[in-house]
Amino acid sequence: MSAAAALGVAASALAAPEHARAAADLAAAAASDADQSGFVQGLLLILFSEIGDKTFFIAVLLALQQEKKAVFAGTFGALAAMTLISVGLGQVLHLAEEASPFNTDVPWDDYLAVALLLFFGVQTIRSAEDAKAEEEEEDAKEAVAEMGSSFADSSALILSTFALVFAAEWGDKSFFATIALSAAADPVQVVGGALAGHFVATAGAVALGDVIGDYISERLVAYVGGSLFILFAVSTLVDTVSK
Repeated sequence: MSAAAALGVAASALAAPEHARAAADLAAAAASDADQSGFVQGLLLILFSEIGDKTFFIAVLLALQQEKKAVFAGTFGALAAMTLISVGLGQVLHLAEEASPFNTDVPWDDYLAVALLLFFGVQTIRSAEDAKAEEEEEDAKEAVAEMGSSFADSSALILSTFALVFAAEWGDKSFFATIALSAAADPVQVVGGALAGHFVATAGAVALGDVIGDYISERLVAYVGGSLFILFAVSTLVDTVSK
């Protein structure tokens, strides 16, 4: 299954509730595809984690006030940097487990990844009923207000946006989810998928953020995103046990 096909079904699921099952079917097929599973898992998890997240609303608000290209560059740059850091931490976890003097045949890093994915899956589904998106939007408004609106040039706007988004993303669920995926899957595939997911989410926020809320059900995004976390946790567990 190609990444383009994965993205197409994911976008359809965001736009209309009747396509949510198609997204779930896509995820199940992706989980069984060993060659692309890391890429597709990274893409889908990031995409569904970022829609309605604080960094998403920051990009929306800034794009309505400032130069869109600079906002995109700063936002995506921060998310790309965070992706590389989180994947690196996942690999450190993996290597530490292998190098430990107490190393056994039990892949503790994989089981930790399963636990993290399962935790975020349940948490995301529970948040569907808690008006989480409204809280994230309010936090984003406060962050953007503190940032100010006067910049010497595009470079200053890019750097300010980078710093704001980087700080907002640190410790977010997508940050830990990427660590978990990297510990259990091919890190190169995870980086590619996560960057693709961030690119799509950021481009959507910057280009269509002022109208995108009229076509996307935030509750649906939370349900699908949480289900993907749980599905990939199960897939990782099955792959770990079968090794």
